[in-house]
Amino acid sequence: MKNSPLNVCRICKSRKLEKYLDLGKHPFSNSFLTRNQVKEEKKFSLAVVLCKKCGLSQLSIIPNTKFIFSEYDYLSSSSSALSNHYKNLVKKLIKQYKIKSFENILDIGCNDGILLKHFPKRFKKLTGFEPSDASKYIKDRRIKLFKNFFGDATSKRYLKKFNKPKLITITNVLAQIPNLEDFVRGLKNLLNENNLIVIEFPYLLDMINSSIFDVIYHEHLSYFSLTPLDYLFKKNGIQMINYEKLTFGASGPAIRLYLANNISIYKQTKKIKKTLINEKKWGIKKIKRYKNFKNQVNLRINKLRNIINRKHKQGFKLGCYTASSKGNTLLNCLKIKKDIISLVSENNKKKIGKFTPGTHIKIVNDRKFIKEKIQYALLLSWNYKNFFMKKSNYIKNGGKFIVPFPKTHIT
Repeated sequence: MKNSPLNVCRICKSRKLEKYLDLGKHPFSNSFLTRNQVKEEKKFSLAVVLCKKCGLSQLSIIPNTKFIFSEYDYLSSSSSALSNHYKNLVKKLIKQYKIKSFENILDIGCNDGILLKHFPKRFKKLTGFEPSDASKYIKDRRIKLFKNFFGDATSKRYLKKFNKPKLITITNVLAQIPNLEDFVRGLKNLLNENNLIVIEFPYLLDMINSSIFDVIYHEHLSYFSLTPLDYLFKKNGIQMINYEKLTFGASGPAIRLYLANNISIYKQTKKIKKTLINEKKWGIKKIKRYKNFKNQVNLRINKLRNIINRKHKQGFKLGCYTASSKGNTLLNCLKIKKDIISLVSENNKKKIGKFTPGTHIKIVNDRKFIKEKIQYALLLSWNYKNFFMKKSNYIKNGGKFIVPFPKTHIT
């Protein structure tokens, strides 16, 4: 398993890269461990650099993504809140863009079919790309599967079997793409004057301005604003036409970006141009704009650590709620002793019984977690807080959450 240093920008190939955050060495966040694997665990540099030419923030190394996806425990449908999010997205897209049931739909990075399964039964032409073994859990027989990474070559394989899709969805995936140029060429191959691409991803300015550093882990190679994406898409004959800011995404606050062919029935809104201007004013390519991020991250870590240690000293029993990938970045930065946090509650059956990467905290189901009388739980999937406050049996049984982001507080 070999990771290489990043020498050129993933988008513009510039060598003008400068580091602005170093979180030390971390294991792969989604590699949950069996008891026998704990002793063999490896850790790798987790640092972020800025390309001062195009404005892309990105990891300072090139991780071995084949290893990450070969032992992939993330199943999207294990999150009811995320499933509901995609259900609403499907309804919105069908209505807003008048998508017909006879048209092809393509979801890139479809995981266990969480988005595609929400298309009404009359939709029969559903296809997904998914290289990980999460695809084994797709139950909807309408979904045709390409068990490959998407790119230039595999898009052409798609076109040998199917007509160009009316709608292409890419949710919580773009940050994971190692070869962005090849990926976007693949998208271009599928475009015509009438179809549409919808992408969701965490927004860099939210990450920096609110010190939301837990989205940084090895699976996420890039951290996007619109500026570097505009360069990437324009270069390949694709235009950004509109976007929405989302308070709720798969990893927290996000952007939902709409793309179309450069010759299209869809035209770019003034909102895109205004945001590009605002990002320039913010200093998207200026390293000095990022220098304080490290200090803000350290302040957040210290604040959370103090809350947890104080509750422990007061005699309360503590745990973590949800074994999320991003939560492992937070846990490994906190460096909390195992006798302080002993359990993590999770409903994904692939994770239950395993241990968290780096911190080696045991993962149990919700029933066991409640039985152990955990009084305060660090909410690792903090973006689902509102959902858990209404639906969680842990909360109904008197438990309280320590919420790390965007504002640290106790429920």
